[in-house]
Amino acid sequence: MTRIVRCADFGLPGIAFLSDALLLALAAVTVAVLLHAWWRTPERRARVLAGGAGVALAYLGSEAGKVLFAQRRPCTRWPAAATCDVADYSFPSNHATLAFAAACVVAIVGGRLLWTILTVAVAVAVAAGRLFEGVHYLHDVAVGAIWGIIVPTLLVLLVEVVRVKRRDRG
Repeated sequence: MTRIVRCADFGLPGIAFLSDALLLALAAVTVAVLLHAWWRTPERRARVLAGGAGVALAYLGSEAGKVLFAQRRPCTRWPAAATCDVADYSFPSNHATLAFAAACVVAIVGGRLLWTILTVAVAVAVAAGRLFEGVHYLHDVAVGAIWGIIVPTLLVLLVEVVRVKRRDRG
């Protein structure tokens, strides 16, 4: 898909800037939701910490995946693809991982449907931007998105299970 998009000259000017700006906006919203939940609902602080840690762990896992799989970026295979950092690998997409992890945390911690829908839409735009930019393959962003959802979700679930077991014992 990346090759088709780039060879058809479908690339949009400024898409790299837009993807990065949307990711930063998503990070800011996520931090705001985490801080709001921390102060307004003290009983959910363990969930807040687990969600934030889940985003960080998802990113670290994504970085480890890049080293483990060492998949070259599309721009190294197809001259029509965008110029990119050839020293960095493609699989999985860190942008997709971070974007979907952030959207997942907003959904779990924030619990507001509107914010969840908006952050998921922004996460999809970030991932799509990486495709249109020509620096990732479709499977890079798909696996990054899945990883970004799984890690925070499992960490929050683990913390909730521990919390419930402690409450039942005491």
